[in-house]
Amino acid sequence: MEACNLVTVHRTTGVINVPRIIRVRSHSPSTETVYVRLLLGQTPKMWEEAADALAVALRAERVGVERVRPQVIALIVQRSEPFTESIIPPDILADSDAVDLSRVYLGETEHGTDWYAPLVGQHWLIAGATGSGKNSVTWMALRACAPLIRDGLVRLHVVNPKGTELNALRPVSYRYAETDADIVDVIQGFWSTMQDRKQVLAEQGRRTFAMSRETPLDLLVVDELGAVTGYGDRSLTRGAQAALPLILSQARALGGSVIGALQEPTKDVIPQRDLFSLRVCLRATSAGHVDMVLGEDMRRRGALADEIPNVPESAGIGFVVKQRSRTPVRVRAAYCDDSDIAELVRVAGWPVSELAAARHG
Repeated sequence: MEACNLVTVHRTTGVINVPRIIRVRSHSPSTETVYVRLLLGQTPKMWEEAADALAVALRAERVGVERVRPQVIALIVQRSEPFTESIIPPDILADSDAVDLSRVYLGETEHGTDWYAPLVGQHWLIAGATGSGKNSVTWMALRACAPLIRDGLVRLHVVNPKGTELNALRPVSYRYAETDADIVDVIQGFWSTMQDRKQVLAEQGRRTFAMSRETPLDLLVVDELGAVTGYGDRSLTRGAQAALPLILSQARALGGSVIGALQEPTKDVIPQRDLFSLRVCLRATSAGHVDMVLGEDMRRRGALADEIPNVPESAGIGFVVKQRSRTPVRVRAAYCDDSDIAELVRVAGWPVSELAAARHG
């Protein structure tokens, strides 16, 4: 700690005061948490600014800083990569009544615990460079929704400007778009659905959304948010930019959720960042991208997404922010291969006649 300038010296006696280590908790051979009581005059920010020096001193790959309570912080010390193997997704539930969209399994955390996130009443932003595994998070959410899609409790509105991986969802989508004109129609149509939902809830005297066949969860999945809101065709971005802020600010209470994937998180592309309740930053190409996705000072506090190796073995690894402590946590999403995606489509598949009736009803 002395080498990192995290000690104080009594001005008259010359005695060196050292922060006291309260306890150490080892989560795995790769990660441990060190709880430290700060000295008078020290702040957590001082330790955040010394995180790189601490990592060198502790011979660790990364040190994150979490504020635990007044005068106490936790150092998350990552000594090696905690995720050395791909995570296999759990089986899709057969019964829609057993699905809990307030707690969707996505993968694992660096502490060896399961990574869950709520979907109902939430919007997700997943950012990462090419090959970082952005769609791993999306596929896990959709696998959880599969029996609900089948039973008419969830409707997919899919925007797929790249026309690649998510085209597998075409048979089970309520609305699906790849071309510029269709993309604008789907996004604006989603907003119209939310306006209709608002009227229905008002007529029923209901203040909150409850998922049912009459009022299903409408899920808007956008594979490349940047092409829709930032650097795409101007006619496309104008139409999307008009509707998306309204969707992000109002749809959550009306039974509408958004999952948006993004490759280049610039200020022009994600002006509505704070409207996404879950933000995931996978491997990034720039240190500045981390704070643009996760929030101010998140990289300084340990979200080193730009240092994740650009190798296939690192796909799905990234960072999220704990809601209470605002501390970055390293996570890995489960990997869905072609057979897992095919299983999702098979389970979610509606009879052709029922799907057609829902689309045109």
